Amino acid sequence: MNKRKLILLFFVCILFVQTKTQAQDSNTIDEIVSIVGDQIILKSDIESQLLDLTFPDSKSAWLAKCEVFKSTLYQKLLLNQALIDSLEISDETIDGDINRRLAYFISQIGSKEALEDYYGKTIGEIKDEMKAPIKEMKLAEMMKNQVVGDVKVTPKGVKEFFHNLPKDSLPFYNTEVEVSQIVIYPKPTDVAIEKAKKKITELRKRIVDGDKFENLAILYSEDDGSATEGGDLGMRSKSEFVPEFSAAAMRLTEGTLSSVIETEFGFHILELLDRKGERIHVRHILIKPKINSESIKNAKKELLEIKDKIKNDTFTFYDCAYLYSDDEATKNNGGGILDEESGATKIAVNKIDASLFYIIDTMQVGSISDPLPMMTIQGRKAYRIISLKSKTPPHKANLIDDYPKIQTLAENSIHQKTLEKWLKESYQNTYITIKEPLSRCEFLKEYENKKE
Repeated sequence: MNKRKLILLFFVCILFVQTKTQAQDSNTIDEIVSIVGDQIILKSDIESQLLDLTFPDSKSAWLAKCEVFKSTLYQKLLLNQALIDSLEISDETIDGDINRRLAYFISQIGSKEALEDYYGKTIGEIKDEMKAPIKEMKLAEMMKNQVVGDVKVTPKGVKEFFHNLPKDSLPFYNTEVEVSQIVIYPKPTDVAIEKAKKKITELRKRIVDGDKFENLAILYSEDDGSATEGGDLGMRSKSEFVPEFSAAAMRLTEGTLSSVIETEFGFHILELLDRKGERIHVRHILIKPKINSESIKNAKKELLEIKDKIKNDTFTFYDCAYLYSDDEATKNNGGGILDEESGATKIAVNKIDASLFYIIDTMQVGSISDPLPMMTIQGRKAYRIISLKSKTPPHKANLIDDYPKIQTLAENSIHQKTLEKWLKESYQNTYITIKEPLSRCEFLKEYENKKE
């Protein structure tokens, strides 16, 4: 499956909005196919999840549509109960979830620009459109967690679950590795810093003297995501920005210009356009100190010195990651790179970036690589050294190598049974109508037959 199809599948919430918008633009009224309590399911909610997918025959297409409807119906049952129970979720939590999803989508498709180009929308517009679907998803998730509770399976229970699995249905796991990293960002020289600071100061003076902020942002800002929008970042929670940036914005009054501020990304000037509580609407101009060959040379040198400390047993790799790594996401767990979906320390090799895989494939367990170039999700150039901690060959699941996974499977099995019982009871106790042809989906035979 290519990256664009992968993005399409993960980005269902955006497609919901796009499909509805396109329907409105073409003067087509979207059809309500089901009512679940106070919630509705639209035809586009189902069809949008099937876009870009092909099926060998009409039966397969019908089964897929029923599976999508089943999942959507369950989500609406959970959401309906969450609203009845007055469950709440903060804007900050929603914004944080959106940012994490976007970071992952961007890493898969290649860049912010590629994502914007694919959807024909700016990152700010995409974020705005994600808010309502993400809020619904998070509320349904909260309700689900309340239903299934915090189940922990004992070691005895894990063993019983494993031994009761049919031998021919045991999971097969691909090659897995445990990898740690120490990341160093090339530091700009003092000369480069002063040059960038002088340029941003001159731009600020031009704005004070009457030049339009948005024109200078388009011409000079080095924030590729907002420059074409005149530096406009849209209305966002202050928690989305680094502390120095949000603190400067919160000190401003509407229409005022900040002094030059410095963040990890470079030097900024910003103008506050609007503020609603903890949410701010600003535009900014970013000038980055340039990274030259001397900066890169120094970063590599620093990593080689760190590698020598580890080889000479002066420090462990874990300690050096905590002391020296510039990557906040991994430094506090010894540089360990985690599976983005499960959070596990062991990662299937097919989930690792191809450029990193080729390096790991040539390494021995316990070895450390030479400095390697990398690009962060935020588009920053960096260098890192890699430690290969373990490598597990392809194998069928067993209790020795895969105990944490089997424990998770056992807990998930209990969760699923508890959730299915709740869903059946909720279905019986909730006002539900389902239109043809979806009312003929096979899974509905388990429930009271409610049709329209």
